Amino acid sequence: MAADPEESERGRYLAVRTGPHSMVIYRATGLCETCSDCDCGEQQDPVDLSPGGIMKLMSAAKINPLQVLGMAKAGRNGG
Repeated sequence: MAADPEESERGRYLAVRTGPHSMVIYRATGLCETCSDCDCGEQQDPVDLSPGGIMKLMSAAKINPLQVLGMAKAGRNGG
């Protein structure tokens, strides 16, 4: 029987709402195959999905926010 996808990912990710327009995702890697609650994984840096956190991610990836806005506008306008 196949494992429930949600259950097989238990322990890998934890999303926490930190405000009305923001969220932080905590994640672990290196979990064993049979247990995600045994503390065998290594906690990674959390992903900050607040507006400021998204800007930091874009900056670290060398993505120009104006280009993103332009592409979103072009997509919305069908072009």
